[in-house]
Amino acid sequence: MQRALVIRSNGSTWKVAAESVGMDYRTLRKYVRDHPDATDFLERQTQDALDQSHSKLIAAAPLAAQRLIDVIHDENNRGYVVVQAVDSLFRIIDRGITDRESAEQIKDIKESLNALEGGRVDEI
Repeated sequence: MQRALVIRSNGSTWKVAAESVGMDYRTLRKYVRDHPDATDFLERQTQDALDQSHSKLIAAAPLAAQRLIDVIHDENNRGYVVVQAVDSLFRIIDRGITDRESAEQIKDIKESLNALEGGRVDEI
C-alpha cells in the first residue's frame, strides 16, 4: 500500500499507482478511505514531493533570472520578445514586493494579537 501511495504522491493516477504494485485501483482507493493513517501518509509523501520540486526550482532561479536578463539585453531579439521579458521581470519584482509586504503584515497582526491576548499566537 505504501509503495502505491508513494507512486500516487508523485503525480500518478490512482489506477497507475495501484497497477504498479499489482492491485486494482478500487482496492487502493477503498484502503485509503477506510484508513485515515493512509491519508496522512499520502499527504506527507505529496508534501515531500512538492518540497523537493520547490528546492529544485529555487536552485535554478539564479540561472533563470540571468537568462531573462540576457533576453532583455540581447540586441538580436525582436521587440515583442524583449517586451514580454521586461513584462515578466516587472511581474516577478512586483510579486516579490507584494509577498514580502504580506508577510510583514501577517507578522504585525500576530504580534498585535499576542499583545492583546497576553499569550502566544500559534502559526496559522
